[in-house]
Amino acid sequence: MPRWLQARPFLFAGVLSWSNFQRQHRAVLPALAVLLLISSGLLALPVVGHLLEIAAQFPVTPFVLLAAGCAVATAHRKTSVYRTLVDSWLAPLAAPASIFVRMALVPVLQLILLMLAISIPAVVGSLSLKAAITLWLVVGAAYGAGCFVGWMVSHDKSAGAPAFHYVTVRKPRACWAQAPRLEPLSYWAMGQTRVSTKPKVTAGAVLFVLLALPMGTGGGKAIAIAAGAWVVLHLAALDVSAIRVAFSAARWLTPTTVRYLPFTVALGYRTVVAQLWACGWVVFLTCGVALTGALRIGLISTAECLISSCGAIGVASWLAMRSAGMVGKRGGMDGGGVR
Repeated sequence: MPRWLQARPFLFAGVLSWSNFQRQHRAVLPALAVLLLISSGLLALPVVGHLLEIAAQFPVTPFVLLAAGCAVATAHRKTSVYRTLVDSWLAPLAAPASIFVRMALVPVLQLILLMLAISIPAVVGSLSLKAAITLWLVVGAAYGAGCFVGWMVSHDKSAGAPAFHYVTVRKPRACWAQAPRLEPLSYWAMGQTRVSTKPKVTAGAVLFVLLALPMGTGGGKAIAIAAGAWVVLHLAALDVSAIRVAFSAARWLTPTTVRYLPFTVALGYRTVVAQLWACGWVVFLTCGVALTGALRIGLISTAECLISSCGAIGVASWLAMRSAGMVGKRGGMDGGGVR
């Protein structure tokens, strides 16, 4: 390892973590290479170039959407980086925190990938050079503006304190030490969702969505689009929170004999119920205003959302248990195990 990297423990720990993960899972790099090849083939399709041509004709919309996403991601990353200065085991070391490098690494990699993604249709001829240059400028300007706005947002001063006050346990048990259960995993997933969808986060995202609307859009349509964006953000936050809890919980439960099915059900059932509740209200309200085909479209969208969520949580649980070494263990949740 270079001496420059060894002198920065936060970066060095990240590189070692990725190296250990790659050694444990040798198929990761080949899978990423295959995924990149498949993505390159899809980007070479004529329909992708046509869609990018349309996006280049209306550059304001992709600029606002990319800037909004980058700003929200930068604000979250800033909070996470500053939190490590308080609660990380590396915090007491008298060494550089490498805040700028850790903040800039992810957006720079994303920017390079997006630039390459735009270059592929331009090389195969499905996207004109003028449109490609326009999209390159839009993406670069959007990432610059989004990173600047996200960095200027003041991070939470209580970033070092755990957000346990967002987690509601409705059925506390006095016999927790003698009879532990897996049910609190679902509470933690819901609590992380409340943290990631706080009003100050959703308000910024919805504001950027409203700014992306063309002039002359009616007030009713604008409110409906903002509400739809909030619902999509809430549903996505539920999935992401469940996936994050799966990997954290698997590390804590490594010494136990928890099986895959009980672990997955305990983790994801409350998430799926919350998504079903939100989608049900959306379908009910759209049917109440007598939108054409609202019931059929709402039921199909709800089914797709639930199926994709169940699949994502199931795959994340399996990967989390596999990375923690829990796959293949004998035993189970019966006869004194964790219930």
